Amino acid sequence: MPEYTAAPGVYSVVIWLLPEYHYRYHERITGALIQELRYSLAPHKDKELRSIYFGGGTPSLALPGNIGRIIDEANKLVPLTNNAEVTLESNPTSAEVAKMRDFKLAGINRYSIGVQTLDDKLLRKMGRLHTGAEGLAAVDRAKTLFPGRVTFDMIFGLEAQTLQQWQTELKTALDHADRHISIYQLTVEPGTPLFRDQQAKRVVLPSGDVQVQMYESTVDICKDRGFRQYEVSSFATHQSAESVHNKGYWQGQQWLGIGPSAHSRFTDPASGQRICSVRIPDTRQWALQCERTGHGTGKALVVSDADAKQEAVVFGLRMLDGITNAQFTAVSGGESLASYLCMDRVRHYASEGYLQWNAQAACLAPTRRGMQVIDTILLEIIP
Repeated sequence: MPEYTAAPGVYSVVIWLLPEYHYRYHERITGALIQELRYSLAPHKDKELRSIYFGGGTPSLALPGNIGRIIDEANKLVPLTNNAEVTLESNPTSAEVAKMRDFKLAGINRYSIGVQTLDDKLLRKMGRLHTGAEGLAAVDRAKTLFPGRVTFDMIFGLEAQTLQQWQTELKTALDHADRHISIYQLTVEPGTPLFRDQQAKRVVLPSGDVQVQMYESTVDICKDRGFRQYEVSSFATHQSAESVHNKGYWQGQQWLGIGPSAHSRFTDPASGQRICSVRIPDTRQWALQCERTGHGTGKALVVSDADAKQEAVVFGLRMLDGITNAQFTAVSGGESLASYLCMDRVRHYASEGYLQWNAQAACLAPTRRGMQVIDTILLEIIP
């Protein structure tokens, strides 16, 4: 991720809770999270927290009271800003929906729901424990408790999905949407069971051309419903509804990851170096190390200047607003964006309608067409 351009004194905290967070481990895991929170935030007490994000897939299995303890502890260590965003990821099962009000009382003010698809057959294949109807009901319930601050995830390009099926599904989902929605194209990673099934033709996914049509129709349908695409996979009805947490990644804010497998990007106050760290992935080993040393860091590396510059461009161009020269020079040691990029290729893609280069403002941004193929473009414009 890019480093710390817009507001160097403002941080985000990401609390990662993995599936191993079972009921009998609630107190031990919560205690370890608080220990790691104290250790990690101690050097940054002169800063502010702009967001807290409870993610990892299963934070809604936690006890709301424990979530409240973590929020309160973070606020004691580094004060939350007045408009701080505090998000909880949740699955739309009945057990988790039943705790929604208690999570609000604990301090959650933004709710993110993993609906994924409205197709019950595909949900079962994905191992999800809810139906499409339950997913939409959870969204409707969340809107009554967190009006204006509810989002949910949808995926297209799933097995045997047609363009018409996706368009119908998306329109139904938007009928229930609040002011934000995240829409992802299915990515098949080498080595995964889905990759092996696809290679063996046990699973047939939509063709590349159909997936392009799905993406284009997604942007069009969302636009017609008043949802502006502000990031590759994110749509909001207004700038105020955009995710503070996610934008912090793409705009180069600092964040501290707490919990097993959590990643961090921050500047070490003592050395001034940019640090990338990751916590131990195994929950029990992570908790044991937290109890012994106060933190469960598995690996920490200094981010090189070359990596910082590359990351700033890669992640800045995930945003429709792109990256400015001021944002880039904050991590480049003063080198300008124009002197760093392969400007011949930038101008080529600008002439083809994939990029927008504003020389006067020194800002580079993807167009709608460009955002769809930005990974390919990045390979050519970054030296």
